[in-house]
Amino acid sequence: MKAACPTCGAEVEFRYDDSFVRVCGHCRSAVVRGDRGLDTLGRVADLLPIESALALFQEGRWRGLGFLVIGRAQLRHAAGGVWQEWYAKFDDGRWGWIAEAQGRLHLTFEAAGAGELPPWEAFAVAERITLEYDGPRSFAIAERGQAEYLAAEGEIPYRFVPGGRFRFADLSDGSGRFATLDYGAPDEPGPPAVYLGATVGLGELGLVAGGERPPDMARPIQARRLACPSCGGAVDLRVPDASLRVGCTYCGALLDATAGDLRVLALQGGDRPTSGIPLGARGNFDGAEMTVVGYIRRVAILDGTRWPFDEYLLHHPTVGFRWLVDSDGHWSFVRPLDPGAPTDRGRQAEYGGVVFRKFQSCPLEVVAVLGELYWRVEVGERVDADDWIAPPAMLSRERGSGEIQWSLGEYLPRAEVLRRLGLDGVRSTPQGVAPNEPFRHAGAAGAFFKLFLAALAAAVVVLVLADNRVVASQRFAIEVPAAAAAEASPGAQGQVVFTEPFPLAGRKNVEIRLTADVDNQWLYAVGDLVNDDTGAVETFESSIELYRGYEGGEAWSEGDRSAAVHLGAVPAGRYVIRLEVARDTSRATAPIDLAVEVRQGVFRWAHLLALLIAIGLPGLGLALWQLSFERRRWRDSDFAPVQYRRSEDDDD
Repeated sequence: MKAACPTCGAEVEFRYDDSFVRVCGHCRSAVVRGDRGLDTLGRVADLLPIESALALFQEGRWRGLGFLVIGRAQLRHAAGGVWQEWYAKFDDGRWGWIAEAQGRLHLTFEAAGAGELPPWEAFAVAERITLEYDGPRSFAIAERGQAEYLAAEGEIPYRFVPGGRFRFADLSDGSGRFATLDYGAPDEPGPPAVYLGATVGLGELGLVAGGERPPDMARPIQARRLACPSCGGAVDLRVPDASLRVGCTYCGALLDATAGDLRVLALQGGDRPTSGIPLGARGNFDGAEMTVVGYIRRVAILDGTRWPFDEYLLHHPTVGFRWLVDSDGHWSFVRPLDPGAPTDRGRQAEYGGVVFRKFQSCPLEVVAVLGELYWRVEVGERVDADDWIAPPAMLSRERGSGEIQWSLGEYLPRAEVLRRLGLDGVRSTPQGVAPNEPFRHAGAAGAFFKLFLAALAAAVVVLVLADNRVVASQRFAIEVPAAAAAEASPGAQGQVVFTEPFPLAGRKNVEIRLTADVDNQWLYAVGDLVNDDTGAVETFESSIELYRGYEGGEAWSEGDRSAAVHLGAVPAGRYVIRLEVARDTSRATAPIDLAVEVRQGVFRWAHLLALLIAIGLPGLGLALWQLSFERRRWRDSDFAPVQYRRSEDDDD
């Protein structure tokens, strides 16, 4: 349908029967058609130069369905931010809404029968409601707010009133599905329009070259340099299409950037804020070279004490915004999350199959701003924050007026941050243990524990397989030396004895045990294990002594009647043992009975104990170190696990 614009008379064309509004390309009027013909809803504002991969009248294909982009609208959030929506006509006759915000694309379609919905006033962020979306599905309420129709072009599939306001709620199920509830103007009662869809990647839309781009949209948005209206210093706008607030690096003035030019809002009190990382610095994060465009100093307020930390805003045209956070010299790289993806379980939260433990809940307050920010930040602005940890990750939630933000922080060593940004020098030396700082030697502690278990398992196998076989057993009478008996003088004399030959197997250890019936006496033997075939000799020695008596009415004893010597594996063959035995002659009255027993394949408990000590002591040391590390991590948390809680006697 083609007709004349009611305002300027220029020709306007409605390509589709179910489009409501056509923006006149000559006078920028919003032309609406109705039962009585065409009318105008007012003049729309000029489009803001927001960079986009989409263009009017561009074609694409999604899940096998072709579509044509037929219209675009820009909408202003009550907090000041601007996002835009593209309206596409699909081959199956449906209208698709493609919303662009913070580097994300959301494709939705109007849906009927999504279920009973509460009034807009009853919504509370972070709550969940059930919508019919291929069956009942739970959605988290990410935002409840108001917005204004700002600018548009092409055909619009609803009544677009320039300057009109509408209420909305955005929801997410955490797995990519997205929903918007449009409650219309505040004075319009009735149920909301429901739009269901999903977050999509640019590649999923199958866009082809072409489409109409206004001249100022045909090239990327360029950075701008303006003069601070407070001090005249140069202010660089690196993201001019998204920046709403700017903090002057010279005088600290907080500036409004929503009108294109800069306007002073306030002078930041106290000392002029300074940024540890220079604005404009670049570094590789998330696989892209991101630029530091803004800085915020905030304080966490805990029990009346204010704990400052610094946040640096990073930007890349295709990745969007990210954050670097410096708290007590500990750094984290922070990514925004789909609000419906994490699950709050009180003292625990879950995201991506990982369970996080509650660490902290407190208000956060903005105390200083420098560079560019993408929302209307104010000094003194507060949000309620909750943190859960699973080192090296931290899951955070911030709740403000009508909006909830989830983010995931990843701990980065300070040296790694400086390396990525190409900065030299020492900045913000780490203090204490960060909430999400990983214990550097956790892998080693786990390895020692596994090694300890492996040693025990190997010992059990060796114990079961050890045959502990007796291969020789023989007794000898160690006589009283004749000279000692005649002269009754103390001393020691040697006696040489030989065992009968016995076989030994190869690759098995050998135990030689000597047992003597000494009583308040000693016996000393030097022995040779002699290979009867080759003459090879293994020399050993052993001492046996036992003393006992009474003292103070109590019996005592010292020593043992048995002693064992252990030798390593010897070649297989026939062996004999030669013993040269000396005995105590001070109490020599009768022969000493000496038993010699030879065993092979003997399990050595002492070796096992030594091995377990060698493995266990370092592992125990690491475990105690890790316990101390964890106690320092949790010392200032109100949600510390029992084993890490600080007692009243702990030293601060």
